[in-house]
Amino acid sequence: MNKKALKTSIRKFFNKFGYEIIKTHSAIDSIKVGSWLHNLNINTVIDIGSNEGQFIQTISKVLPKRKIFAFEPIKSCYQNLVKNTSKYDVTPFNLGLGDAAGTVEINVSKNLVSSSILPMANLHKKLYPESAYEAIETIEIKRLDDVLRPHRLEPNILIKIDVQGYEENVLKGGAHTIESAAVVIIETSFHSLYESQWLFENVFQFFAQSGFQFWGFADQSYSKNTGIPIYGDAIFIRKDLTENLA
Repeated sequence: MNKKALKTSIRKFFNKFGYEIIKTHSAIDSIKVGSWLHNLNINTVIDIGSNEGQFIQTISKVLPKRKIFAFEPIKSCYQNLVKNTSKYDVTPFNLGLGDAAGTVEINVSKNLVSSSILPMANLHKKLYPESAYEAIETIEIKRLDDVLRPHRLEPNILIKIDVQGYEENVLKGGAHTIESAAVVIIETSFHSLYESQWLFENVFQFFAQSGFQFWGFADQSYSKNTGIPIYGDAIFIRKDLTENLA
Protein backbone atom coordinates (compact mmCIF):
# COMPACT_ATOMS: atom_id res chain seq x y z
CA MET A 1 0.00 0.00 0.00
CA ASN A 2 1.44 3.40 -0.98
CA LYS A 3 1.67 6.30 1.47
CA LYS A 4 -1.38 8.14 0.10
CA ALA A 5 -3.55 5.01 0.21
CA LEU A 6 -2.37 4.28 3.75
CA LYS A 7 -3.37 7.77 4.93
CA THR A 8 -6.80 7.36 3.31
CA SER A 9 -7.26 3.99 4.97
CA ILE A 10 -6.32 5.38 8.38
CA ARG A 11 -8.68 8.34 7.97
CA LYS A 12 -11.59 6.06 7.04
CA PHE A 13 -10.83 3.80 10.01
CA PHE A 14 -11.03 6.66 12.51
CA ASN A 15 -14.12 8.12 10.81
CA LYS A 16 -15.96 4.89 11.67
CA PHE A 17 -15.51 5.72 15.36
CA GLY A 18 -16.68 9.32 14.97
CA TYR A 19 -13.21 10.90 14.79
CA GLU A 20 -12.10 13.45 12.22
CA ILE A 21 -8.38 13.60 11.45
CA ILE A 22 -7.34 17.22 10.92
CA LYS A 23 -3.76 17.98 9.92
CA THR A 24 -1.95 20.10 12.48
CA HIS A 25 1.66 20.93 13.26
CA SER A 26 2.01 18.53 16.17
CA ALA A 27 4.57 18.60 18.95
CA ILE A 28 5.82 15.16 17.92
CA ASP A 29 6.46 16.53 14.41
CA SER A 30 8.31 19.45 15.97
CA ILE A 31 10.42 17.00 17.95
CA LYS A 32 11.52 15.35 14.71
CA VAL A 33 12.45 18.55 12.91
CA GLY A 34 13.37 20.67 15.91
CA SER A 35 15.10 20.05 19.20
CA TRP A 36 12.92 21.17 22.10
CA LEU A 37 12.60 17.71 23.64
CA HIS A 38 16.25 16.86 22.97
CA ASN A 39 17.19 20.06 24.81
CA LEU A 40 15.51 18.65 27.92
CA ASN A 41 17.96 15.71 27.91
CA ILE A 42 15.26 13.09 28.54
CA ASN A 43 16.59 9.78 29.89
CA THR A 44 13.43 8.14 31.27
CA VAL A 45 9.92 7.82 29.80
CA ILE A 46 6.82 6.92 31.82
CA ASP A 47 3.85 5.96 29.64
CA ILE A 48 0.59 5.93 31.62
CA GLY A 49 -2.24 4.43 29.60
CA SER A 50 -0.03 2.66 27.08
CA ASN A 51 -2.83 0.84 25.23
CA GLU A 52 -0.89 -1.33 22.74
CA GLY A 53 2.36 0.67 22.76
CA GLN A 54 1.66 3.26 20.08
CA PHE A 55 3.29 6.16 21.95
CA ILE A 56 6.32 4.04 22.87
CA GLN A 57 6.92 3.18 19.23
CA THR A 58 6.72 6.87 18.29
CA ILE A 59 8.84 8.31 21.09
CA SER A 60 11.49 5.62 20.66
CA LYS A 61 12.14 6.90 17.14
CA VAL A 62 12.69 10.38 18.54
CA LEU A 63 14.48 9.38 21.76
CA PRO A 64 15.99 5.93 21.17
CA LYS A 65 17.45 3.70 23.85
CA ARG A 66 15.66 5.39 26.77
CA LYS A 67 14.37 3.47 29.76
CA ILE A 68 10.58 3.23 29.58
CA PHE A 69 8.01 2.32 32.24
CA ALA A 70 4.63 1.44 30.74
CA PHE A 71 1.23 1.06 32.44
CA GLU A 72 -1.79 -0.63 30.85
CA PRO A 73 -4.63 -2.23 32.86
CA ILE A 74 -6.69 -4.01 30.16
CA LYS A 75 -5.37 -7.54 29.71
CA SER A 76 -5.67 -7.84 25.91
CA CYS A 77 -4.07 -4.42 25.38
CA TYR A 78 -1.30 -5.27 27.85
CA GLN A 79 -0.48 -8.48 25.99
CA ASN A 80 -0.18 -6.56 22.71
CA LEU A 81 1.82 -3.84 24.47
CA VAL A 82 4.42 -6.39 25.59
CA LYS A 83 4.59 -7.92 22.11
CA ASN A 84 4.75 -4.59 20.25
CA THR A 85 7.49 -3.09 22.45
CA SER A 86 9.71 -6.13 22.97
CA LYS A 87 12.65 -4.54 21.13
CA TYR A 88 12.71 -1.51 23.45
CA ASP A 89 13.93 -1.15 27.05
CA VAL A 90 10.43 -1.33 28.53
CA THR A 91 9.33 -2.36 32.02
CA PRO A 92 5.59 -3.05 31.60
CA PHE A 93 2.97 -3.09 34.36
CA ASN A 94 -0.46 -4.69 33.93
CA LEU A 95 -1.93 -2.06 36.26
CA GLY A 96 -4.21 0.91 36.39
CA LEU A 97 -3.06 3.97 38.32
CA GLY A 98 -5.03 6.04 40.80
CA ASP A 99 -4.90 7.71 44.21
CA ALA A 100 -5.28 4.49 46.25
CA ALA A 101 -4.39 0.81 45.88
CA GLY A 102 -7.11 -1.78 45.30
CA THR A 103 -9.23 -3.30 42.55
CA VAL A 104 -11.80 -1.52 40.41
CA GLU A 105 -13.94 -2.25 37.39
CA ILE A 106 -12.98 -0.67 34.08
CA ASN A 107 -15.49 -0.19 31.27
CA VAL A 108 -14.01 -1.65 28.07
CA SER A 109 -15.03 0.17 24.90
CA LYS A 110 -15.45 -1.27 21.43
CA ASN A 111 -12.43 0.66 20.18
CA LEU A 112 -10.44 -0.07 23.39
CA VAL A 113 -8.87 3.41 23.45
CA SER A 114 -12.01 4.96 25.02
CA SER A 115 -12.08 2.47 27.91
CA SER A 116 -12.38 4.13 31.31
CA ILE A 117 -13.03 3.51 34.97
CA LEU A 118 -15.53 6.39 34.78
CA PRO A 119 -19.01 6.26 33.21
CA MET A 120 -19.16 7.74 29.73
CA ALA A 121 -20.82 11.18 29.52
CA ASN A 122 -23.65 11.94 27.11
CA LEU A 123 -21.44 14.15 24.92
CA HIS A 124 -19.05 11.25 24.37
CA LYS A 125 -21.93 8.94 23.40
CA LYS A 126 -23.23 11.58 20.99
CA LEU A 127 -19.95 12.38 19.28
CA TYR A 128 -18.38 8.92 19.26
CA PRO A 129 -21.20 6.32 19.29
CA GLU A 130 -18.92 3.56 18.01
CA SER A 131 -16.78 3.81 21.17
CA ALA A 132 -19.60 2.57 23.43
CA TYR A 133 -18.74 0.30 26.33
CA GLU A 134 -19.26 -3.39 25.63
CA ALA A 135 -17.63 -5.19 28.59
CA ILE A 136 -16.40 -4.76 32.15
CA GLU A 137 -13.04 -5.98 33.41
CA THR A 138 -11.74 -6.05 36.99
CA ILE A 139 -8.27 -4.53 37.22
CA GLU A 140 -5.64 -3.90 39.87
CA ILE A 141 -4.90 -0.28 40.62
CA LYS A 142 -1.98 1.33 42.47
CA ARG A 143 -0.43 4.73 43.10
CA LEU A 144 2.31 5.75 40.65
CA ASP A 145 4.54 6.95 43.49
CA ASP A 146 4.28 3.56 45.22
CA VAL A 147 4.99 1.52 42.09
CA LEU A 148 8.06 3.47 41.04
CA ARG A 149 9.55 4.02 44.49
CA PRO A 150 11.83 0.91 44.25
CA HIS A 151 13.07 1.91 40.78
CA ARG A 152 15.91 4.29 40.03
CA LEU A 153 14.63 6.88 37.56
CA GLU A 154 17.33 8.59 35.54
CA PRO A 155 16.62 12.32 35.11
CA ASN A 156 15.22 13.97 33.14
CA ILE A 157 11.78 12.31 32.96
CA LEU A 158 9.09 12.54 30.28
CA ILE A 159 5.63 11.44 31.42
CA LYS A 160 2.78 10.80 28.99
CA ILE A 161 -0.71 10.39 30.49
CA ASP A 162 -3.76 9.16 28.58
CA VAL A 163 -6.31 7.80 31.06
CA GLN A 164 -9.72 8.73 29.67
CA GLY A 165 -11.06 11.04 32.35
CA TYR A 166 -9.18 9.54 35.32
CA GLU A 167 -6.56 12.30 35.36
CA GLU A 168 -7.39 13.60 38.85
CA ASN A 169 -6.80 10.23 40.50
CA VAL A 170 -3.61 9.48 38.57
CA LEU A 171 -2.11 12.90 39.26
CA LYS A 172 -2.91 12.79 42.97
CA GLY A 173 -1.42 9.30 43.30
CA GLY A 174 1.74 10.27 41.44
CA ALA A 175 2.35 13.83 42.66
CA HIS A 176 5.92 13.17 43.85
CA THR A 177 6.97 11.46 40.62
CA ILE A 178 5.29 14.14 38.51
CA GLU A 179 6.96 17.00 40.39
CA SER A 180 10.35 15.51 39.51
CA ALA A 181 9.52 15.23 35.78
CA ALA A 182 10.90 17.54 33.13
CA VAL A 183 7.86 17.40 30.84
CA VAL A 184 4.37 15.94 30.98
CA ILE A 185 2.18 15.38 27.92
CA ILE A 186 -1.37 14.71 29.12
CA GLU A 187 -4.62 14.20 27.24
CA THR A 188 -7.18 16.55 28.74
CA SER A 189 -10.74 17.51 27.80
CA PHE A 190 -12.34 20.92 27.33
CA HIS A 191 -15.83 19.41 27.67
CA SER A 192 -16.88 16.46 29.83
CA LEU A 193 -16.52 13.17 27.97
CA TYR A 194 -16.60 11.12 31.19
CA GLU A 195 -18.65 11.75 34.31
CA SER A 196 -16.87 13.65 37.12
CA GLN A 197 -13.64 14.03 35.16
CA TRP A 198 -11.24 16.95 35.58
CA LEU A 199 -11.32 19.35 32.65
CA PHE A 200 -8.40 21.31 31.24
CA GLU A 201 -8.69 24.12 33.78
CA ASN A 202 -8.36 21.65 36.68
CA VAL A 203 -5.34 19.97 35.10
CA PHE A 204 -3.77 23.36 34.36
CA GLN A 205 -4.18 24.43 37.98
CA PHE A 206 -2.59 21.19 39.26
CA PHE A 207 0.51 21.66 37.13
CA ALA A 208 0.79 25.38 37.84
CA GLN A 209 0.82 24.59 41.56
CA SER A 210 3.41 21.84 40.93
CA GLY A 211 5.92 24.21 39.30
CA PHE A 212 5.13 23.62 35.61
CA GLN A 213 4.46 25.99 32.73
CA PHE A 214 1.87 25.27 30.03
CA TRP A 215 3.42 25.25 26.55
CA GLY A 216 0.44 24.52 24.31
CA PHE A 217 -1.00 21.37 22.74
CA ALA A 218 0.70 18.57 20.86
CA ASP A 219 -2.56 18.14 18.99
CA GLN A 220 -6.30 18.64 19.35
CA SER A 221 -9.42 16.72 18.32
CA TYR A 222 -12.51 18.54 17.12
CA SER A 223 -16.25 17.96 17.16
CA LYS A 224 -17.38 16.42 13.86
CA ASN A 225 -20.65 18.37 14.29
CA THR A 226 -19.47 21.90 15.05
CA GLY A 227 -15.68 21.90 14.64
CA ILE A 228 -15.06 23.11 18.19
CA PRO A 229 -12.05 21.58 20.01
CA ILE A 230 -13.14 18.75 22.34
CA TYR A 231 -9.85 17.49 23.81
CA GLY A 232 -6.12 17.75 23.27
CA ASP A 233 -2.69 16.63 24.43
CA ALA A 234 -1.42 19.41 26.68
CA ILE A 235 2.32 20.00 27.20
CA PHE A 236 3.59 21.06 30.64
CA ILE A 237 7.30 21.71 31.21
CA ARG A 238 8.99 22.33 34.57
CA LYS A 239 9.55 26.07 34.86
CA ASP A 240 13.24 25.90 35.69
CA LEU A 241 13.90 24.09 32.39
CA THR A 242 12.05 26.44 30.02
CA GLU A 243 14.47 29.36 29.70
CA ASN A 244 16.19 28.27 26.47
CA LEU A 245 13.43 26.24 24.81
CA ALA A 246 11.79 28.91 22.64
